Amino acid sequence: MFYITKKIITFFLLLTVLTFFITNNSFAHNDAKENKPENEYKYVEPVKLDSKKTEKKNKTTNNQKSVTWTESLSLQDFSLSPDLIEMMSKAKEYKKVLAKTYEENPAVFSTAISYGLLLIDLNEIEKAKLVWEKAVKDFHSNDTPKVYKAWLDARLGNYEEAKNTWFPIAKSKVDRGVVGLSSGIWLPYHIDAILGLYLIKDNLPENERQEVSDVVNSIIGAIPQNSRFAAALINDYLKSGQLEKAAGLLVTSLKSSPDDPTLITLLGIAQLMTNHPDEALKLFDKANEINPTILTNHIMRARALFTLNREQESFEELDIAMKLNPDLIISENKKKKYLTAKSYLISKKLKKESKTEESKS
Repeated sequence: MFYITKKIITFFLLLTVLTFFITNNSFAHNDAKENKPENEYKYVEPVKLDSKKTEKKNKTTNNQKSVTWTESLSLQDFSLSPDLIEMMSKAKEYKKVLAKTYEENPAVFSTAISYGLLLIDLNEIEKAKLVWEKAVKDFHSNDTPKVYKAWLDARLGNYEEAKNTWFPIAKSKVDRGVVGLSSGIWLPYHIDAILGLYLIKDNLPENERQEVSDVVNSIIGAIPQNSRFAAALINDYLKSGQLEKAAGLLVTSLKSSPDDPTLITLLGIAQLMTNHPDEALKLFDKANEINPTILTNHIMRARALFTLNREQESFEELDIAMKLNPDLIISENKKKKYLTAKSYLISKKLKKESKTEESKS
């Protein structure tokens, strides 16, 4: 167990507050006994630390460390169908209806798009591929089919092809100012094109990576109130060890989007990073109830279960993750080694803070 600084303690306290409200569904619904409107949120201010006690502890600590997450969110952590979460329990029935409608009228834009998005979300990649290839031809003057065919391309590992579709869309938004009237209307495909670029940028050739990163970062940094962009920013904060920033954005984002399963998954990851697997598991369970197709949630849930000595359950959870992503291949005799190794976390020593810096924080 490693020592932590005052900022990381503050971060954990924020996570504890968030975890309590999410696992008790208090962000989405206030206590019925109080008879308050559903859209009224209860917000608890972060607990203030005793700075003198913390300062004294920091002075006597020689091995202060910060922890960073070495992995990242994936394309399979975001649903594309606008109503998927609301009708998740009936998704397969809905797919049958859409399939029949699409078979009868494949050239109807709304039907083709809805059916294609649902197929991607349900991981029916081969069927989705046929639908999107046809949609691109049928609606060649519309960018929507191109963007989501590119999402499918990226899922299949064709990152360069996906980038060639998404990058001009992202660059045009930057050139026009990102926000304000000059940027034009923001449609779902704009958001998903930029999110897609963010999720694949590390898989692009080195000579393209920086340009793509600069464009994407300038957009998501300008619109953090969008839950998808917020998830990307939080992901970056966790990867760079900026836990205080991650906590602050999680508070804001979950207050406005309390049932976003990707955000809840990120909160679970943060709890696992701070060595609280029991709280992390509650969050992973909550996210899984809302959307059971989030790949990262299953992987991290397996790790939380293993940490809690629930070995067989953790192996079963890994099996679910491997079904969602065939590229994730872990043989039966290597599951334990995979889960034992905490390669998804790196601890780094922190520079000792001065008295002045501590008093400011």
